[in-house]
Amino acid sequence: MSEMSFWLSLYGKNINLSEIENLLQIELDNNRMRAPKDLPEDPDGPVFYKEIAWLLDMAEKNKEKLTELGVAFSECEIWMIYYYDKQCNMEFAPDLMERMGKLGIKLCVSCQG
Repeated sequence: MSEMSFWLSLYGKNINLSEIENLLQIELDNNRMRAPKDLPEDPDGPVFYKEIAWLLDMAEKNKEKLTELGVAFSECEIWMIYYYDKQCNMEFAPDLMERMGKLGIKLCVSCQG
């Protein structure tokens, strides 16, 4: 049985996490914005698309205000943790990679068997 977790780690100088929670109307886990596990399936979307897209949507829609609250996107990371039993394969859509690049966000993947 495989399981995945996705989050955007927010970094920067004098980052105001409580104001970020108010802005995004979510609860952060330390400096991590976690993608909900109950996102609707996208039958046309590539593997992992919905979780990463949700995190990027939140960052892009609120980029200016997040920057004002101390977020330095060039220091931020999207993490994907994939727990698996047998084989670990993944693909990432070019549009997601382009969106991450425009924000300056790194993609980090950890596969654990």
